[in-house]
Amino acid sequence: MMISNGYLMIFAFAMMGCVLATPLVTHLAGWVGAIDKPDGYRRIHTASVPRLGGLGLALGVAVGVLMPHASAWSPNISVNLPDLTREWAIGIAALTILVVGFVDDTRSLGPRVKLLGQAAAVLALYLGGIRIDRIDVLGLDLDLGRGAFEFAVLGRPFDVAPASLLMTLFWFLGCMNVWNLIDGMDGLASGVGLLVSGTLTLVALHNGNVEVAILATALAGSLAGFLLYNWHPACIFLGDSGALLIGLLIGVIGVQGSLKGPSAISILFPILAMGLPISDTAMAIFRRWVRNLPMSAADRRHVHHILIGLGLNPRQAALLLYCFSGFLCGAVLLGVSLRSEFLALVLGTSGCLAFLVVVTSRRDELTNLMDDFQARMLRGRQERTAAKLTWEAIQRVELCKSPVAAFEILERTAEALGCPRIHVACADASFPPEGAAATLDAIDDGAGASPGAIFRTASGGLRITAVMRLSADATGADGLAPDIAFRYLQRLTQSLAGRLATFAAQEEASRAREAEPAPSPPPALGLPLAADAGLARR
Repeated sequence: MMISNGYLMIFAFAMMGCVLATPLVTHLAGWVGAIDKPDGYRRIHTASVPRLGGLGLALGVAVGVLMPHASAWSPNISVNLPDLTREWAIGIAALTILVVGFVDDTRSLGPRVKLLGQAAAVLALYLGGIRIDRIDVLGLDLDLGRGAFEFAVLGRPFDVAPASLLMTLFWFLGCMNVWNLIDGMDGLASGVGLLVSGTLTLVALHNGNVEVAILATALAGSLAGFLLYNWHPACIFLGDSGALLIGLLIGVIGVQGSLKGPSAISILFPILAMGLPISDTAMAIFRRWVRNLPMSAADRRHVHHILIGLGLNPRQAALLLYCFSGFLCGAVLLGVSLRSEFLALVLGTSGCLAFLVVVTSRRDELTNLMDDFQARMLRGRQERTAAKLTWEAIQRVELCKSPVAAFEILERTAEALGCPRIHVACADASFPPEGAAATLDAIDDGAGASPGAIFRTASGGLRITAVMRLSADATGADGLAPDIAFRYLQRLTQSLAGRLATFAAQEEASRAREAEPAPSPPPALGLPLAADAGLARR
């Protein structure tokens, strides 16, 4: 009970520090222009709200961690405070994240610059000894500290193991960005963060890890104080400064609060505790991949957006997500108490899958995702087929001995790509090619409903115009997508133009060696052209 009173005091210090600092931060946010305005798209709020809440959160955590060291404790309260050997690394990393978040909240940073700042914070943690040197999960024990090399900076020795550094970067960058992605609704990230940090506090106390328990308790207290302002309707948002700070500190707690010491992590338990933000991020990555969107693209398909779309208000949606996160935290505590990672994994994974399937299926989002996934796989197969045919044709064009043979290769490849109707005209650059006037109607053949395209390219002094139309059969379910077929035919036409320019140069050199110059300019390439100065196929 005496130790419990000490942690209650840390919680109270952190909560009061955040409660007192947040109104000042709100005024600061308005002064520097860190205001989140509604956009009628992704943002749920309808009024402008300050978004520098990470500063208030950081002050609360700092008060909760440092106040016990700076104050005289009551003789009735006993907490074995650890020395501040690693706090300098956490402080430098947190300050780096706050600076990155502050600039992003006020002026906006690009994704690469933001990621670089996050990596700098992780490097400070790594050099300070907060790293993943071993992974122990489900009986698998991996030693990541092998192959380390040592160096010194200002007389201070450091060691870096490549595998350990990469895993540490992956862990902390993942933690920070999953919390940043879930921060999209009033009280969501702060409330879920309170549940997760409280759970990890209990895990640390169960393992007797005082240093981690103090940090986790301070984070939980500060989040509890911030939730008073962040609950719907929110007076202030976490912003990137707050969401990234939560992810950083929870990542530190997860690494340092392991079952087997500070350098060996049972990584399964903190992952399960963060099951809600991780599963929402995984769905976002999958969603953007199947739809060929950049990973930084924003959308309205996060879990909280779906719940709002089902008719829930922000408070109801937040409470439902709290319940789901509470279930995952309960699975973690059950696994820790029974020393069973497998039980926690089964309960947590089953809960995540069931929740996501039920929520996404209510608005046909799951069906749409599966349809998009099948379309992505089909398109990938079509891309590979078209690339194989085109690359083989390009190589054959490079080896052909005459312009007629090159045109025949183009014709056969176009037919294989579903485009049997193609008209090609070539001319010298000294006069406009008559083939450029060709239209799709010239090769219509009653297939006016099928897609068509016109390409023009030049190589050297030669201009090539290709007019083509897909067959009606080629545009069905078994044929290539029109844009794929036309894109690869354009690439093949460019290769053809280069080869024909080579023939033209060879023919011109041959004429130059003749005793008498040619009386008049020959037709382009000296080919037997059609009446329209082009070569028509089919």
